[in-house]
Amino acid sequence: MDSSSDFSLDEILDCKDAEIYNVVSHAAGPQGKLPFTDEILRHRPGGDLFGMMEDAGMGWKAEEVDRRQFLLLSTLGGMRGEDGSPVALGQHTGHYELGMAVRAAAEEIKRAGYLPYASYCTDPCDGRTQGTPGMFDILANRNDMATVFRRQIRCLPTASGLLGAVSCDKGTPAMLMALGAFGHLPSVVILGGSTLPATVGEDNGKTIPLGAKYVQGEIGLEEASVQACRSCASAGGGCQFLGTASTGQVLTETMGLALPHSALAPSGQPIWLDIARRSAKALIAMQSRGAKLADILTDTAIRNAMVMHAALG
Repeated sequence: MDSSSDFSLDEILDCKDAEIYNVVSHAAGPQGKLPFTDEILRHRPGGDLFGMMEDAGMGWKAEEVDRRQFLLLSTLGGMRGEDGSPVALGQHTGHYELGMAVRAAAEEIKRAGYLPYASYCTDPCDGRTQGTPGMFDILANRNDMATVFRRQIRCLPTASGLLGAVSCDKGTPAMLMALGAFGHLPSVVILGGSTLPATVGEDNGKTIPLGAKYVQGEIGLEEASVQACRSCASAGGGCQFLGTASTGQVLTETMGLALPHSALAPSGQPIWLDIARRSAKALIAMQSRGAKLADILTDTAIRNAMVMHAALG
């Protein structure tokens, strides 16, 4: 039940805080100078020059804006406070904590002396749309995300490598489809890992049909309420059962696109953030050694994934 009070028109259209009307209309701008050279000004695309200007405007050190660049893509959804508390919820746990992994990886890239960028295209939850018309949009959304990711990559033509942070049913294949189109670049995937299962109770796959179980008399009201409440025992990660989310993560690792042992690491924990940092190191190492995605995503890698998929059932 909504317990919020209604807002008056005066509250919406006016503010009594006089301080907010001290509006600044001009600023000095970033100090320093961009690392332009005669060669850059004569021969680099105008977009490169504009990008450096924008980077300085966003707060990066002016003299460092022409360093090697890496693009971090993710399906991040929701907004967390500094203490981890929810400000705005994601549509599912799978993308809710990805920002933590992206930040850890970006800090590692920055620490190594390079320039990280972060772009996002979030994904919906087919569990949330069960029994509603939204289910018709779920699979199509995968293709939409793949297209958006590809466009984001092409629109940062100065990127030297790609790092994807994904989880769940549609986000993971969408990212793989997008990265696969850029086989000439080094690419690494950080996987969202898993939500913790409840110490007592069923996983979140078995709690989806609770309504049907209740109607059939298989479970009582109190038990259903408690079981569903504790089913997602941590805030982030893909579903605990080996459905399309976890399977997709396992296959991504099998193909060599993610670090070993990363597919089902518990989201949000130190070991998971360590994987994110080491994934950034792996991307930098690939780039420095001239390795590219096409060297890893081979016919043999895909066959390995098919064998693993058959083994998982």
